Amino acid sequence: MFQSHAPESLYDLDLPSIVKSSGLIPILAASIALGAMAACLLVMLSGSLALAIFASLLIALSPVAYAYHVKSAYDGEVESRAPEFFYDLSEHVKASGSVAKAIKRASRHDYGIISDEVHRMLSEIEHEGYDISSSLDEMARRVNNRYIYRAVSIIREALTTSSNLESILKVAAGEGRLYLSLKKERRSGISSSVFVIYFTSIIFLAVMALCLTSFMRLSKDMMLAAGASPAPVYGSAMPYYVLSVSIAVCAGLTIGQMRDGTVFGGFKDSAILLAVTFAVYELIVFPGYSLLGAYGL
Repeated sequence: MFQSHAPESLYDLDLPSIVKSSGLIPILAASIALGAMAACLLVMLSGSLALAIFASLLIALSPVAYAYHVKSAYDGEVESRAPEFFYDLSEHVKASGSVAKAIKRASRHDYGIISDEVHRMLSEIEHEGYDISSSLDEMARRVNNRYIYRAVSIIREALTTSSNLESILKVAAGEGRLYLSLKKERRSGISSSVFVIYFTSIIFLAVMALCLTSFMRLSKDMMLAAGASPAPVYGSAMPYYVLSVSIAVCAGLTIGQMRDGTVFGGFKDSAILLAVTFAVYELIVFPGYSLLGAYGL
């Protein structure tokens, strides 16, 4: 298995490389620490626990959501263009019989992100003394993608044990196309489930707001009739706010696990549902508006 390393030169210092080399866990840890500090600051300055909870979670979720988007977009382009490169490389190997010549011919084509790696491989082979296997290893390490790792492993094995490199390259290209097709089908098939989770979360939030505002109004009227001071709406609704926020975050993470195969893919969805939850409580529940009263009920 290839290992991920930190960028070694200015050539590697782009955002996808930084995210892929550092990983999402350190970004999450830093975001959580920053969110905790923001929460403490907001509690001291505003005294609003609801705002502090919202801000801390949003700060914890947003950087990871963006980092995952960058990583996912990079991997997506790699997985869509690399099979094309491997297939063209097989055709050039068939025509020239030499992998080095095939890479040189392939470097004239545009493969998006992969084009930079093809030019760098060619430079390593022609000017830096790398052999084909070493250059492929370096390319796989820089790209840091599971499909590229598998393809490079197969090609390196073929370079030492098989004389039919052209067929092996076509197999690698075919595997990439199949993987991409299955990935698209999976995401398409899961879209209805994602919609159901969003819809259920919003319905739960609406029912919670309806029950809270109606109950609080009734409780306030009863306490006033009994000559007692009604409890503040903010304090009474806070446990339900924490519950609603927890459900919103967990629903988003569930979406990510189902759609992308990792909870990191659901950080964006958690942030969206969190923002909706905060808006409903801040605009309707905490001010004490009665949703039933708005319709004369």
